[in-house]
This record gives sequence, C-alpha cells and structure tokens, in this order.
Amino acid sequence: MLATRALVGIVGAILAVIVVYTGGIPLLVAVILLSLLGLHEFYRMTKSYSPNLLAGYIGCIVILIGAHTDQVAGAMRGVIVLFLLTFLLHAIRGLKPDMAVQMAITFFGSFYVSVGFAHLILLRQPDEFGVSLAIVVLLATWTSDTVAYAVGHYLGHRPISPVVSPHKTIEGTLAGFLGTVIIVLIAGKSLAWMSSAQFFILGLVIALAAPMGDLFESYLKRASHVKDAGTIIPGHGGILDRFDSLLFVSVASYYVVTAMVG
Repeated sequence: MLATRALVGIVGAILAVIVVYTGGIPLLVAVILLSLLGLHEFYRMTKSYSPNLLAGYIGCIVILIGAHTDQVAGAMRGVIVLFLLTFLLHAIRGLKPDMAVQMAITFFGSFYVSVGFAHLILLRQPDEFGVSLAIVVLLATWTSDTVAYAVGHYLGHRPISPVVSPHKTIEGTLAGFLGTVIIVLIAGKSLAWMSSAQFFILGLVIALAAPMGDLFESYLKRASHVKDAGTIIPGHGGILDRFDSLLFVSVASYYVVTAMVG
C-alpha cells in the first residue's frame, strides 16, 4: 500500500505541476473535472439527505468558470447562482419537512469543493508570481500530507483525534507542520516577490490549514460512516481524500498572500 501510494502520488504530483504551470483552459478543465468527481463523492456520502445533484454540479461549474474569467468577483457571482439554483430546483420538488436540510447539503457540498479548487485558479492567475506561488502551495501541501503520513505511520503513537481520525497522530501532525514551514522557506529563497518573513508566514498558514482540511474531511467521512470518500485513486482513496488539505490551503494561501503583497 505504501509503495502504491508513493508511486501514484509522484505521478499525480508531476501531472499537477504540468497542469498548473500551463494554466489557462487546461487548468480550468482539470479543476472542473476534479471538482465534479469530488462533489459526486460528497453527495454519495450524504445521499440520505437527498441533495439536488443538478443544482450542485451546475453551481460548481459556474463558480470555477467565474474564477477563471473574473477572479474573486466572478467566483462570488457563481456562488449566488449556486444559491438560487439550490432554492429553485429544490422548490420544484415541492414543499417537504426536511427541505431546509436538503438545500443546506446541496449548497454546502458544492460550495466546499468548488470554492477550494477555485482558489487554486486564483493563486495561479497573477502574472508576476502566479506560477511559482501555485507550485509552492502545491509542494507545501504535499509535504504536509506526506511527512505527516510517514512519521505518523512509523513513529506516531498518540492520535490527534481518536474519534474523528484515529490514524492521524500528534507526532505526524507536528512533523508535517515543521516540514511544511521548512519547504516554504527553502522555496522562498529562490523567489523575489516576497521576503523571507512573508514566506515564513505563508508556511505557517499552510502548515495550519493543511491538517485542518484533512481533519474536516475525516469528520465528514466519520459522520457518513465511510472509510474513504471514494476509490478512484489507488492507494489514496477518492478525490476528497487526496485533495482535502488543498481545498483549505488554497483559500488560506490566496488571502494571506493577497494581504501581504497587496
């Protein structure tokens, strides 16, 4: 399992860097595909709440296209479209006692997945540093996941959250935190668009956001009584299992970098 996980992770990392480096339409198509697959996993986990798949899928695509064409403003218009579609397509079903819960699941799932991936598009867009920023964020996120998994697997003894995620350990989380900060500082040495202090702050933000995204998705799985969100990625599980950290990291990174470089 470790060998499979490592091999798939390396191949996936290479493909991700190529797509992010290329940017534009290839990146948009890639994140739309990943988002729809991830959203399908979310709705499958929450199918007992009868989410409206059409509203969620269309809203997801509109949010991502909005981010691609008009950055944050476009993504926000997509969120409004998602909200309206969620109401209208649920209302067509007729008035039901649990309609509010169904709408909440529909909206939240699409928002959670698409907004996270939309911010990867936003990270990539600035002409002056978009490519390097997006790749640094990807590298730091993978470092957090990989180091935490490896150290936790071989040296971890104390679970960080026995109920939500019994296999994630305090030792692994701390190692992932340290490794993330170090890798961002090393990457920052070769980049001129932020100072070392600013890269240190970015490293801290990513180091905090990555395990939070991981724990959040673990909480969703435990609440849905499933081990993995999916099986599409050998050795890793589903799209949400592999990209859970990035969904949080991309959002946090975008806004902290925006605040620091204006």
